[in-house]
Amino acid sequence: ESKGGVSRALSFKIQLDEKGAIANCQVLKTLVQVKRYTYQQADQEKDGPEFAPLFLIARRNEERRLHNGAVSITLPEVHISVSGEQVEIVPSVYHESADLVREFMLLAGEAAAKFAFRNGIPFPFVSQERPDLPAEVPPGLAGQYRLRRCMRSRSVGVTPMQHAGLGLGMYSQVTSPLRRYGDLVAHQQLRAFIDGRPLLDKDRVLERISAGDASASAAVRAERNSNLHWVLVYLSLHPDWSGEAVVVELRGRQAYCLIPSLARETLLTPKAAVQPNQVLQVKAGNIDISSLAVTFQEI
Repeated sequence: ESKGGVSRALSFKIQLDEKGAIANCQVLKTLVQVKRYTYQQADQEKDGPEFAPLFLIARRNEERRLHNGAVSITLPEVHISVSGEQVEIVPSVYHESADLVREFMLLAGEAAAKFAFRNGIPFPFVSQERPDLPAEVPPGLAGQYRLRRCMRSRSVGVTPMQHAGLGLGMYSQVTSPLRRYGDLVAHQQLRAFIDGRPLLDKDRVLERISAGDASASAAVRAERNSNLHWVLVYLSLHPDWSGEAVVVELRGRQAYCLIPSLARETLLTPKAAVQPNQVLQVKAGNIDISSLAVTFQEI
């Protein structure tokens, strides 16, 4: 709820130690005066008095997580926009302030998990087992793809465990209660604890986690299918489209490739022997929007 730029919120008052780790945390019901910035505006003011301390905390937090084994993976992303009968696909623009937001979201999630654990609050903790990383990771997209393939699935439960992918000892997602049901459950538990009201027990939390995860999985599939649908519409509107495909994995005579300009993956049979990170020129064919199918071929 927002009136005159003031929003009701759960705020995390976090005390950091000399190494940037969370020493203490309080969760408070607050009124927050909201001032909106775009990523571009925040980037422009990153050295100013308001933002510079925040960027410093974010960089220290990322360094701490990487030191603890966090795995950072960067793969191509695109932004799809639809206006009338026009579909546009452009590469996502990197903003340093997006990293700032990510690190503060992770700090909030870690702090919430520690606060819940210390106060005996049944809570939806998110964990991930440590991946079995290769001794050597290739450079470029081939290496990033291999890292992604090594990652284990995340799990959500009521017992705090390590989130190896993030480099955190315990973690919970709490920053999107209007978008993720699990975050809403976490907020409900925190607010009940602050108000002194009865908490959901572990069994009820587990029931809600299970129901929320099933819906979340369906939402993810729907989003992926929607993105693929509009990519196929775009290719149908541009029958002469051609682009680069980067070889990221060899599978016998076939090559698994990423198409950065579309943020799509495809399996190709190259005309000649190829190596990881080699770039091929491809075109699209056999587009079937109804079945969400497309075939890419080397030119």
